Amino acid sequence: MQFAIINECYHLVQDGVLSAKDIDRVMSEGLGLRYAFLGPLETIHLNSTGNGIEDYCKRFGGSIFEVSQTFKPTPLLEGSGLREVAKQVNQMSPINRIPDRAKWRDECLYKLAMLKGAQSERR
Repeated sequence: MQFAIINECYHLVQDGVLSAKDIDRVMSEGLGLRYAFLGPLETIHLNSTGNGIEDYCKRFGGSIFEVSQTFKPTPLLEGSGLREVAKQVNQMSPINRIPDRAKWRDECLYKLAMLKGAQSERR
């Protein structure tokens, strides 16, 4: 699944649809928050307005299929596309700051794990 996400993100930056910063914001402040507690299938189950995943797929399955048909082939993550993605990511997180940023990420993941542990005790 991670590779599918990376591939689509790469295409979106390469094609100028979204910037690397915008993609990371969508994932970290949108989908990622939701998926930290529920997976994608339970998410659509809950988004079904109380009628379950089958109803959700009946209502939105056609749209999901149509959008999925627009996905491009797996990119080769090289050349000018890679240079553009790397340029944008390096602006957001300079290479010389990777250790600091990785430490910050790990601290955030630890705090999230603690929160998730506390939340699961309440279920």
